[in-house]
Amino acid sequence: MCKKISIIIPVYNVERFLRRCLDSVQNQSYSNWECIIVDDGSKDSSPAICDEYVKTDSRFKVIHKENGGVSEARNTGLSQVSGEWVTFVDSDDELTLDALKYFTEGMERYPKVSVLRGGHRTITPTAIGKDRQAEEWIYTKSHADALKISEETWCSGFMWSTCFRKDILEGVQFDNYITWCEDHIFTYQCMLKAKEIAFVPHVVYVYYLDDTYPAGFGKNLSFKPISYDMAIRSAEEQRKVKLLLAGGNKKMQQMVQLQYEATMRFAIYQSFFSHNLLSVINLTKAYSFITTKNVIRLWLGYQKTRMIHAYKVVFNKY
Repeated sequence: MCKKISIIIPVYNVERFLRRCLDSVQNQSYSNWECIIVDDGSKDSSPAICDEYVKTDSRFKVIHKENGGVSEARNTGLSQVSGEWVTFVDSDDELTLDALKYFTEGMERYPKVSVLRGGHRTITPTAIGKDRQAEEWIYTKSHADALKISEETWCSGFMWSTCFRKDILEGVQFDNYITWCEDHIFTYQCMLKAKEIAFVPHVVYVYYLDDTYPAGFGKNLSFKPISYDMAIRSAEEQRKVKLLLAGGNKKMQQMVQLQYEATMRFAIYQSFFSHNLLSVINLTKAYSFITTKNVIRLWLGYQKTRMIHAYKVVFNKY
């Protein structure tokens, strides 16, 4: 078996990390791949770096476009794939050396599988996290089981440690409006279309997280608050597709609801950054699980985060 794997990498102002990412693709032990780089209007040297790899290795392709956001960039990449399988890499992360080889092992083990979910490792400037992966090869035809195993193995809705058969991607796109957890929604939608899903007992992806960002912001957000309305929409979309995956499984339905409630509380947290206090009041009226106590606790956490960030900026502790 020598399946061609398409790798999509959206790029925006990542000159510091881009070579590390592209080198991890170029050095793969499995060689039958194409890498579609979508330069989303970068203003630094990222476009030149992309062009450099394209000139030296024909497996790299680059699309230079005006800035439209990460979802639009990924959709652009999807429209150009020629491989039978597709995976995604963030431009400040990297694949492990044998990542694609492990995916192809899964394709050989389970010829009808449509989604392969690998393990990942998180690295911050101060620590290397525990490897998160399945302990053995796992195969299932049950959507509820796939959702359960995804949580147990810390795959969650992470798209970047997952390989998708191209045909199940038809009709599935990234929502250009949602820029937080948009990959989770995409992954769950693909899992819902898949009749067979397998879990790879190997780390395939290294996720770099800058631990200097305030809690809840994730990476590449430059301390800009996530849109309150967008966070709500993301929470609703995740809940909808995950409930479809859970089916009639009561325990999984309960898990999905608890995760939904946690995400909604995060939306409240975001509203503090945008000073959208009226929205907080409206949420407490609309959702019974959001109490005044929750709001006060989140407000105190918000104030603590702002103070810590201000201290680090003033005293150059980042």
